[in-house]
Amino acid sequence: MKAGVIGTNWGRVHVQGLRKAGCEVIAMMAHDADLVAKIAAEEGIPQHGTELSVFRDCDVVAIATPTASHLNYLQALQDKIVLCEKPLGLTPDNQQQFLALDARRSYISFPFPFLDSAKQLQQLINSGDFGELMRITVVAGVNLPYPKTPVEWFMEDMIHPFSLLTHLFGNMEFLGARQGTGCNISAQLQCQHALVDLLLCPWPQPGLHFDITLIGSKNAYQLRGGFRPDRQWWMEPLMIDDIAHGNGEEAKDAIWIRANHRVSNALIKHQKGEINDQQAMELGLFPLQRALAMEQSLLPLWHALAQYDQRPTLAGNMVWQTT
Repeated sequence: MKAGVIGTNWGRVHVQGLRKAGCEVIAMMAHDADLVAKIAAEEGIPQHGTELSVFRDCDVVAIATPTASHLNYLQALQDKIVLCEKPLGLTPDNQQQFLALDARRSYISFPFPFLDSAKQLQQLINSGDFGELMRITVVAGVNLPYPKTPVEWFMEDMIHPFSLLTHLFGNMEFLGARQGTGCNISAQLQCQHALVDLLLCPWPQPGLHFDITLIGSKNAYQLRGGFRPDRQWWMEPLMIDDIAHGNGEEAKDAIWIRANHRVSNALIKHQKGEINDQQAMELGLFPLQRALAMEQSLLPLWHALAQYDQRPTLAGNMVWQTT
């Protein structure tokens, strides 16, 4: 298959992932003509430009651009196989436009279910070790150097662990939410009659922090990890009834890039017919309809928090080091 990529930053991760999946990456697009020419040359990509016409010979296109641009690109590329960065960017204002998309060959990249730690959780739950779901609590800490509204922070960063929860347990029903100062948000949902607490807050150190607690009728699991600029992504050993099992996932193994590459590989295998729909879903692939259903479960958050201050805010005090 011939592939193209939109975006010169995280898009380079998709270039690598698509090549590892067996694709020939032949085109790259971005709005900055000089920059896309430079990056395309560095990556050995023969075609580049600032218009979507550069993808005319591509079978697959990866969208690695800011969330607000996703809808327009998905609308324009419905004749291609598409892999779009998370999240979709679903809001009450654009919901109908997303629902009108031809979803047959569009997929959203949610790498969290492709982490080794996530697979470990999935295997334990499928084996019966966990029992019936009783309660879920997630703490997501954010300290990143760009402004977003509190709801946007929630949708951009809580969606990481939320995609894993959806993959493991299915869709959820929104119950309510409250907001404190800035991006301090507490949302509660219900899944399989169990309560799900999602807590977003500014984190004191630069990066991202995730703490996921799953309580079942037979066992309890805790998974912690995150991202720091100085050591990238890592996951600590899975705690089973407060005892560490395994070695976790170390930052030196580039675990987030590896998980992203696994998404690309699953997509290409599915499109080639090497795995069926059920196998793709079990791996953690999110076709557009699955991603829509997941993000729709969080759509009431916009209304629930409308009474609070939604001015863009920094989530923490982080400043990127450029030298």
